[in-house]
Amino acid sequence: MNLPRVLIVEDEHALALALAAAVRQASVDSDLAPTAAQARRHLDSATNYEAMILDIGLPDQNGLEFLESLPPENRPPTIVITAHGEIQNTIAARKLGVIDFLPKPLDFDEFQSVLRRVVKPNRRQPDPAAPAPETVAFLGAAPSMRPVFQQIAHSCASDDPVLVRGATGTGKSHAARLIQSNSMRSGPAETLVIGPSSTTEELNAALQQANKGVLILEEVASLNNEGQAELVRQIEAGTEGVFPRLIATTHENLRELVGAEAFRSDLFYRLQVLEVRLPSLSDRMEDLPALVSYFIGQLLPDRNLGITEATLGRLMSHDWPGNLRELRNSIAFALTVNSGAAAIEGNDLPDYLRNETSAVDEQAPALLVQALDSWLDSRLQEEEETVYRDLAETLEATLIRRLLDRYDGKLARMASALHANRTTLRRRLQNS
Repeated sequence: MNLPRVLIVEDEHALALALAAAVRQASVDSDLAPTAAQARRHLDSATNYEAMILDIGLPDQNGLEFLESLPPENRPPTIVITAHGEIQNTIAARKLGVIDFLPKPLDFDEFQSVLRRVVKPNRRQPDPAAPAPETVAFLGAAPSMRPVFQQIAHSCASDDPVLVRGATGTGKSHAARLIQSNSMRSGPAETLVIGPSSTTEELNAALQQANKGVLILEEVASLNNEGQAELVRQIEAGTEGVFPRLIATTHENLRELVGAEAFRSDLFYRLQVLEVRLPSLSDRMEDLPALVSYFIGQLLPDRNLGITEATLGRLMSHDWPGNLRELRNSIAFALTVNSGAAAIEGNDLPDYLRNETSAVDEQAPALLVQALDSWLDSRLQEEEETVYRDLAETLEATLIRRLLDRYDGKLARMASALHANRTTLRRRLQNS
C-alpha cells in the first residue's frame, strides 16, 4: 500500500527521528532532510509530498527564507517548528501560507493533531514480524543524550573496539547494533550473548564466524575467567583487519570490577578504546512523551491512539528502574487493556503505576521540576557564591519575559490580565 509521504526538514537528528516516529504513528511515511539544500533536492524529485515539516533554524539557510525561495507550485502545505517563537517569525510564516507554527519543545499531541488536518493517512496493517528499529533508544532531544550521539558517531567512524555501558533496559543492544550496521567493516556481523554458562568454544566459534567483520559481545562482564583469558589471547594473536572488530556491552562498571579483581585489566583496556554511556530514562525524562508516542505507533500502527495529559503526567512521575524496556512493556500492557478509547487513560496502566504515589511536586509539572533542578545544579557549580535573591530574581525575570511574549510584548495588557502591578513588573525586568 502506498502511504502518503511528508518531508521532515530538521537538522537536530534526535528530534527528526521523534518526528518520523510520530508521523509513522499516523500511518504516514516520511523522508528526512537536515539542511535546506537536501530538502530542495527532495522537493525537486518526483516524490509527491503531501506536507512539509520545517525547522526555522537550519544550518545552511533560515527555514522561512528557504520556504519563500520555493516556487509556489513546489511548496507543499507546511508546518513550521522552531525554538524561536518570536512574533515576527509567526507573521512571516503566516504570509507564506504556513498551516501552523509550533514552538519547541514540541507538544507531540498538538503536532499530530495538526498533521491530521493536513494529511489524510491510509491505514496499514501491522507487521508482527517487523523488527524494532535500532533508533528507538535515541528518540528525543534530552541534554543527557547529546554526548551519546557524539560517542556513537565517533564509534561508527572508527575501527577500534567499543564498550557500550548503561543500566539494564537503556538500549545497549540497540546502540551496539546501530554501530555494527554503520561500521567501516564490510564482513559478517555476529552477536554472542554471554552468560555464566558460556564456553570458550562458543566464544571461539563466534570470533571465527565474525572474521573480518564485527562481533557484538553482549554483557561481557559475565565472561568467566577462562573466557576472559581466551579473548585476550585471541586479540593478541589476531591479524589487523582480519580479527573481528569488537563491540562489548555491559550494565556493570568494569573499572570497579577490575579494582575488585573480578575482571581482567588487560581485557578491559583492550575493550574500552571507545566508550558509549547510555543514560537512564530518569535522566532523560524530556524524551518520555516522544518515546511513548513511538511505542504506541510501533505496537499499534493501525490505530491513531493518544495518551491523556494526566496519564502522561503519571508516567513522568515514575522513576523507571527498568528504563526503556519497562516503558515499552507498560505501554504494551495499556494497549491491551484499552477498550477502544481514543487515548490511553490512567486506568489502562499497570497496577503499580496506577496506584503509585507521585513523588513529583504536585504544584509543578514534572518537566518543569527537572529543568529547574538542572538549572540549579549548573548555577551552583559555576558560581563560588550564590545568593538566593539572585536566583529568585533571575527566575522571576525569565517568567515575566515568557509571559510578555504571550501578550505581544504589551506590559500594560499583561499586568491587567494577570492582576499584577505594571510598575513592579517593569522594575523586575530592568533589574534583571
